[in-house]
Amino acid sequence: MEFKLQEQAELIKNSIDKANKILLHCHPFPDPDSIGSVLAMKEYLESRGKSVTAIIGDTGYPKNLRSLELEREIKPLKYSDVKLKEFDLFLILDSSSKTQITNESKVEFPDNMTTIVIDHHKTNEGYGDINLIGVDYASTTHILYELFRLWNVEISQSMALNLFIGMFADTGGFKYVNTTPEVLSVAAKLASINPNYHNIVFDIENCKSPIELKMMGLALQNTKEFCNGKVAFSMLSYDIIKENNLSYNDSLEGLIPDILRSVINWDIVASLVEVRREETVVSLRTRREDIYDVSKIAVLVGVNGGGHSGAAGTTVMRNCEETKEELLRVINDIYGLL
Repeated sequence: MEFKLQEQAELIKNSIDKANKILLHCHPFPDPDSIGSVLAMKEYLESRGKSVTAIIGDTGYPKNLRSLELEREIKPLKYSDVKLKEFDLFLILDSSSKTQITNESKVEFPDNMTTIVIDHHKTNEGYGDINLIGVDYASTTHILYELFRLWNVEISQSMALNLFIGMFADTGGFKYVNTTPEVLSVAAKLASINPNYHNIVFDIENCKSPIELKMMGLALQNTKEFCNGKVAFSMLSYDIIKENNLSYNDSLEGLIPDILRSVINWDIVASLVEVRREETVVSLRTRREDIYDVSKIAVLVGVNGGGHSGAAGTTVMRNCEETKEELLRVINDIYGLL
């Protein structure tokens, strides 16, 4: 991996050096790894004298990162709002597929724009002109740290913070199995550059709204066990959503996979929310990454599925009940749990 990283780092650096106008984006419902990657890379590129445009993408600014004042650095634009031919380089960070650039329209790249994909999701097939898919890295920000090291970049305090929050979030606060000694070592180096990370970590973990508590309650009330108690799903049908006069964004707050994963013996869990009639969003987790890989389930169910062994997601164009049955069928096909 190190040899490939060095090889790809040189190609990426050469493309950046040649570029004048560079585009960055955040994936839908951006997490700290998406935001942190964009902010750290944007600062580096601007230090090199590049003209950089960063866009938030399909959805708005995440409230758990409000202290970063994202509006100053990332424009409230979607991919379809951008005049793509004005850019000669598109750095696509933390996006496992083109649908992570936007899922509202077909993604096409103009001939004059070089595309570079930098990601750590193993479901990424590499759709750029240059692809650096580091599946052994904990986060995309982890990969960027290594690129900056190879490029002899002096990491500023703000860059260190942005890289740190991406690693923190994608390791579950350094709790997931992707938290290796190397990850802890890199995190310690970033924390030594900027030791003032506590407030933003607090915001990441403590930013719930009243509607989230309501949705959490509804989801927990509609949780069922399957496969002799090894599998559990919370299921919010569209009828439940409408009965409670919930908006599309409100309904998404009913995704509670991490709460479900906290239950002993629930080895595979999924949170299902039928956000629109015949459209169910699914978020999967497992307690046992040594045995189960929920990204395999996500890829086989619905559309645009993918993620990590321990955490993955997909969208199924069926109602909640049919989605449940499809998930159970795939889980049984792969792991024989029924």
